[in-house]
Amino acid sequence: QTESLHNPGHGFTPFSYEVLSDIGLPSPDELRRAESEYPSEIQRIYLALPETDPRVAGLAKQVTASAATNYDRALAVEAYLRANFTYSLDPVGIEPGDPIGTFLFKARTGYCEYFAAAMAVMLRTQGIPARLVNGFQTGTYNRVGKDFIVRGRDAHSWVEVHFPNYG
Repeated sequence: QTESLHNPGHGFTPFSYEVLSDIGLPSPDELRRAESEYPSEIQRIYLALPETDPRVAGLAKQVTASAATNYDRALAVEAYLRANFTYSLDPVGIEPGDPIGTFLFKARTGYCEYFAAAMAVMLRTQGIPARLVNGFQTGTYNRVGKDFIVRGRDAHSWVEVHFPNYG
């Protein structure tokens, strides 16, 4: 349904899969011209919000106030998080009951999941469909096997923003 690959059995035995990627990306100008009317199914799935500190929506509105398009709003949120928060694999002060609120307004430090979750929720509060994606970066190339070795340390989280006609 969400065009995702997951392993619900969480088996810890090695497995392999093949992926065909379309790396043709739309240009920033194309994304700036993209429609902002979203199909109801996209809205239902990618605008849903968890219970969140009400200040998150206000912060998102402030951060995106000068942006004219959803593409520019996404860039504004990304730039804000990059400029004002610190990356740490051992963040202090994140409260499990409100991880996004405490990341944004108290701890101001975290790892990729906090940055990505905060960005996705901030965008959703502004009516921009977004999702948090968990996966793995490239890994290390193995010249002998002519493949990539992907380890737990290659895990990463990021945000995907939906643009009509592009996905």
